[in-house]
Amino acid sequence: MNTFVYKVRDSSGKPFTGVIEADNVKAAKAKLRVGGYYVVTVSPQHRKSKTNISGVRIRLDTLLMFTHQLSAMIESGLPILLGLDIIWKQMTDPVMQLIISQIKNSLNSGKSLSEAINEFPRVFPVMYRSLLSVAETGAGLAPILKKLVGYLTDQQQFVAKIKRAITYPLIVVVFAIIVVILMFTLVVPTFQKVFSKINVSLPLVTQIVVDISHLMRSVYFWIIAVALVSIAVFIYKTISSTYSGRLGIDRLKLKLPIFGRINYVASMGRFVRSLGLLLNSGLPVVKSLEVSKATVVNKYIEEAVDFVKVKITEGDSLSDAMEKAREFPTLLVEMVAVGEKSGTLSDMLDKVAVYLEEELDARLDKFLTYLEPILIIFVGGLVAFILVSIYLPIFSIWQGIHG
Repeated sequence: MNTFVYKVRDSSGKPFTGVIEADNVKAAKAKLRVGGYYVVTVSPQHRKSKTNISGVRIRLDTLLMFTHQLSAMIESGLPILLGLDIIWKQMTDPVMQLIISQIKNSLNSGKSLSEAINEFPRVFPVMYRSLLSVAETGAGLAPILKKLVGYLTDQQQFVAKIKRAITYPLIVVVFAIIVVILMFTLVVPTFQKVFSKINVSLPLVTQIVVDISHLMRSVYFWIIAVALVSIAVFIYKTISSTYSGRLGIDRLKLKLPIFGRINYVASMGRFVRSLGLLLNSGLPVVKSLEVSKATVVNKYIEEAVDFVKVKITEGDSLSDAMEKAREFPTLLVEMVAVGEKSGTLSDMLDKVAVYLEEELDARLDKFLTYLEPILIIFVGGLVAFILVSIYLPIFSIWQGIHG
């Protein structure tokens, strides 16, 4: 086997560099293509050249497959290194293959598994790394990996739900934009030429549509439109790059009609699910809160979690701290209080997580149920308005002839 340095792009166009083992350049390219990558370059690696892949990302389904396979290997009693060898041979993603190779090298040099995966913080999330650290302090690797498989499966299902909620409306909106642009730039000008030849007086509605058509066919319109969008994106990025700006934006996201509640339930569900899993694995409360905070992706809720951490270090119970924060659901606070008294805190958190996930499903289904007819009516109404405005002069001419 020879080693080759490659440059590839994934399906979204994001570039990656790394090394891969293969018999020759052709075989290396074939391996990369099988992994779903567009190959830019592949060349033999020189002995002194090194490639840092600590900052790369992999797909969630690839991480889930790796964790599932590693869990099965460890549960069957195989040594970690032998299990990683088997997984490496079965892995079709060349980037993940390289990561596995580097993990094996770290293990051979005397590092623990948690230390080895800590070298890839963008591949293995903080939740993953924290649980493996717990496994090495006595919880056991096999049960922790099993919990990670369940956790990653939940995350995969969560991503699928969000994609399902976004995909259909996005397709309809894009289709509507294309149809409207085509009508204003192709259909309306054709009728306008006819109206000009017969010198007919245009109704106000028709004149407005014609004026919009003129505007959209002007290159200056598109220059201004692109400039305005670019300015808006720049302003958003500038504001969101500051902590106070990000905090304000994330707070606004939670206040939006319909979407605010969906955003809140989704963020809180992920937080509660992660917190329950970490506490069940034996991680201390404050550390569990710190790790779970990374799953929220909302600065406003993150601040509430930080507040809870401070209150716990001051001597408050978890339920009292959450109640004082005022940002956590009443059900969560009450269930945590029950769990603290009965010694079943992680079980209570799991129940709340299930409730929040079911609420998210119900809200997404309701959202799509109402959105589909609204979008159809909107698009149909818009097209009908343009067509009617175009045909109004024709109806006037027809009435004049037969009147």
